[in-house]
Amino acid sequence: MRTHVLAALGVLKLATADQVHRLMAPGHKDNKAFRNAALDLVRHGLAVSEDSARDGNKLWSLTPLGLDAAAEVLGRPAGEMGGTARGAARSGAPHAMAVNETVIAITRTPATATRPVPRQQRAQSGRPPSRANGSA
Repeated sequence: MRTHVLAALGVLKLATADQVHRLMAPGHKDNKAFRNAALDLVRHGLAVSEDSARDGNKLWSLTPLGLDAAAEVLGRPAGEMGGTARGAARSGAPHAMAVNETVIAITRTPATATRPVPRQQRAQSGRPPSRANGSA
């Protein structure tokens, strides 16, 4: 679970345990394991919980050391990871929460089957094709 939390926060920067749960393991029973993993990351200096979202859920973000750990989990250079979300939680982070919900919706939406559009064939000369044998 720690790996899931690190990966999610490495991408989202700031999230609730419920958002991490729905993004990383939506079939899992509840978000308690993700809250416990986030608390464990706090104990090891990899994450912080600065404040709460407007819905009252605790917000989690990575420390600089946590960002390095997330880079390792995601297999990316730490320099490409962006910064930490310092101070973003003070206002309840409405924009970050909306972005997270969009990411969750896009990644968890099953593909919808579509019907193929038949391809229209045009004559190369620009005129309609003529019929063979002179029949109409």
